[in-house]
Amino acid sequence: MRIVHISPEAVPYAKTGGLADVVGALSAYLSRSGHAVTLFLPLYRMIREAGFDPGPVELELGPAELGLPAEAAIRSIPSTGGPSVRVVDAPGLFDRDGLYGIEGSDHPDNLLRFAVFCRAALCAIEEPPDILHVHDWQSSLAAVLLRSGPPPGATAILERLPASVLTLHNLAYQGRFAQESWPDTGLPGEWYRPDRLEYFGGINLLKGGLLTADRVTTVSPGYAAEISTPEFGFGLEGHIQALTHPVEGILNGIDTAAWNPADDAFLDAPYDVEDRSGKAVARQELQREFGLPESSGVPLFGLVSRLVDQKGIPLIEALEQRFGAWPAQFVFLGNGESRYEEMIEQLDLANPNVGSRVAFSERLAHLVEAGSDFFLMPSAFEPCGLNQMISQRYGTIPIVHRVGGLADSVIGITPETLADGSATGIVFEPFDPDSFAAAIQDALDLFTRPAAMEDVIRAGMETDFSWQASGRRYEEFYERMLEQTSE
Repeated sequence: MRIVHISPEAVPYAKTGGLADVVGALSAYLSRSGHAVTLFLPLYRMIREAGFDPGPVELELGPAELGLPAEAAIRSIPSTGGPSVRVVDAPGLFDRDGLYGIEGSDHPDNLLRFAVFCRAALCAIEEPPDILHVHDWQSSLAAVLLRSGPPPGATAILERLPASVLTLHNLAYQGRFAQESWPDTGLPGEWYRPDRLEYFGGINLLKGGLLTADRVTTVSPGYAAEISTPEFGFGLEGHIQALTHPVEGILNGIDTAAWNPADDAFLDAPYDVEDRSGKAVARQELQREFGLPESSGVPLFGLVSRLVDQKGIPLIEALEQRFGAWPAQFVFLGNGESRYEEMIEQLDLANPNVGSRVAFSERLAHLVEAGSDFFLMPSAFEPCGLNQMISQRYGTIPIVHRVGGLADSVIGITPETLADGSATGIVFEPFDPDSFAAAIQDALDLFTRPAAMEDVIRAGMETDFSWQASGRRYEEFYERMLEQTSE
């Protein structure tokens, strides 16, 4: 198949979250599987700062081609053995700090930025693809343009429209803008209506993509079911319920090359399921890094997260008076809302068994995953999540809220799952401080039962979370969609 991905981010080029991991891994898998894959990204400042040097201008696009009063150029990033990576170079729009905003505030011209990105990507497609796969609100306008009329410069697309897929990575982010910004879309006025992009007197890009893409997927079966409910639909549940083809949930995989305890460049002593001596080395290094006593007699709990409400940080805040009393050590790594950053720093200062680092560090993220006994992931909602899978691969038992992809990828401990050896983690519900505290107590109890803990660790490490299974599901989905749309 000829497949085009249009995405606001992808590893290793630009990343703010799990979306980048998914798009990077999926496009690489599809390319390895023999498909002709092209990946379009904006040329952010971050890409250049990461050491990637886009080649010369291959295509210049002006207002006549884009259908907007703007200019952009298309360049390619050299790659070997993977997808063809092409970037939309519009320095006035993308050569700035922050992919979507800075210091918690969105860039005010985000609608124009991503309208130019989508239009330029469509113009740069040289051969009609079979599949156009777009991701989240930032590229959903590309699916809308297939229906409303591609930009004038999209000559290949104009020859033959591809089947379009929109993947919802997180429905909480929808690309909402004021009605006054409508000209920045470049769309005709009749597309500003309730069955297209109009949303309570404003604009909603994700809604537009949802209603115009041929098919919609999301990143876990559990989340696919949840987003049709008011609790998780964020106002779009009615539109999701009314789709002709239900949202298909395909559980993400993880990059098993980047996340492999047996070959991890960030670890001094790699390890595997049969010989985990290197995990003890990582534990000691983690304790030193975070200023904790080098003890093996107490369980060590780790957290790597954005410090925001979605990730369950309010539960940690609600229990902050209890951390010092638990016979355990806790390590917190992340950044986000300033009040939560201050909270974990205060936890660190007040309790000798707590260490914190308000930052994002790839090295420390690997170290926390490897050196911890348990991984805290109490998300209020989680479309898929990757850390709970990474934790299992690293022999670190995840503690998760029973929601979305967490429920799909962690088998909670019960007398039955412990007896049959299927348990891979600790799962709690409902989402409240008492349930979370009870899950931590379950972990403390499990730590005193080495044989049972060994069974849980082994079951997790032997679970296959690679992109082989997830990628094949996408291939099957594409093939099925092409058969249906050609009828």
